[in-house]
Amino acid sequence: MLKRPLNLIILVFILLLPSAIWGMPFELSNLWWLENITGIPSILITYYIGLCIVFAFLHYYVFSGLALLLSCIWFMLSPSSSYSNGQCVNPLTIVQYNLYYTNPNRSPFLDYLEKNEIDLVVLQETAPWHGDRFMELIDKYPYQFGGTPGLGYPSGQMIISKQPLNLKAQNTPAGHYMISGVWQSSKHRPVSLYTAHPPSPRSEQLWHERNALIGSLERLSDYSPYADTLIIGDFNLSANTRRFTDAYQDYHTAPLQSWPREIKGLPIPSFSRIAIDHLWIRNTESPSLFICKREVLSQFSGSDHSAVVTYLSERQYKTSNK
Repeated sequence: MLKRPLNLIILVFILLLPSAIWGMPFELSNLWWLENITGIPSILITYYIGLCIVFAFLHYYVFSGLALLLSCIWFMLSPSSSYSNGQCVNPLTIVQYNLYYTNPNRSPFLDYLEKNEIDLVVLQETAPWHGDRFMELIDKYPYQFGGTPGLGYPSGQMIISKQPLNLKAQNTPAGHYMISGVWQSSKHRPVSLYTAHPPSPRSEQLWHERNALIGSLERLSDYSPYADTLIIGDFNLSANTRRFTDAYQDYHTAPLQSWPREIKGLPIPSFSRIAIDHLWIRNTESPSLFICKREVLSQFSGSDHSAVVTYLSERQYKTSNK
C-alpha cells in the first residue's frame, strides 16, 4: 500500500505518460520519427503488459489491474487479421501482395492464383524474375499491366486481372509512380482503379515523399469518372496514425495487420504487426460495391508482408417514397 503522495504521483505518471505520448500524434503529426514510432501500437501493449507484471510483483495490485486494462484497450484499438461486414454475395475478389524483391519462393502464391478465382491481383516490389513467372498465368489472367518493354514495373508494381484493364502510369517529381485507369470488373460496371507504392519513411525526406504521393493520389482520384473508385497498395502508412485517419475520408476501408510477418527470417507475432497494405473504396451511386470481407493470407513465405484478400459485394440502398 502506498503511503506517500509523491509515490502515488510517480506511479500515476509512469502509468499514464506513455498513453499521453501515443495520443500526441493525433495533434502533433508533423514529426516523422514520432509518427513512425507511435504507428506501432504493440510497443505500448508490450509496455503495459510488462508494467502489469512489475506492479503485481510489488503488490501494487490496483495499478497492475489498470496497466492490464490499458494494454487491453490499446490491443482493441489495433487492427486485426480479418474483417467481415455481412454476407458476401457473388463477390469480386482482389488480392494484394508485396512480393519482396528478393523473394525466392513464388510458387505457393502462383499456385494459389491458379487454383482460386481471383478477379484482380495488385503486386508491389515486383522484379523482372517475378514478372516472368506471372506471365505464365496469361491464360487465366489475360489482362496485365507491368513487365512490358518501355514500361517495366512502375515503382515495382504489376497488376493482373481476369477482366479488361485500361491503365497508365504517372510519375511524381520525386520519381515515384501512380497507376490510374479503369478496371472493367463486369460488362456493365467499370471501376476507377488507382494504385501506388509510396516509399518507406525511413528518413525525413522519404517521409515527405510518401506523404506527397498519398496526397497526389487523393487529388487524382477526385477526378474519378465512375461511381466506384478503388485505391490499392502498400502505402507504408500505419493505420494507427492521424495521417491515415485524415486520408481518403470519403472512402471506406478495413485495415488489417499485414507487416512485418518476419524480420530476417524470424517470425513476428500477429499482434505486433501493423496495417500498411491498404484498400479504400468510394461509391457515389446505388447499387454500390462495399467491402464485405477482408483477411490476411499467412500461408506464403519469402516476403516480410502477408498477402491480403478483399471481397467486394454489391449493396442496393433502399429509398423511401414520400
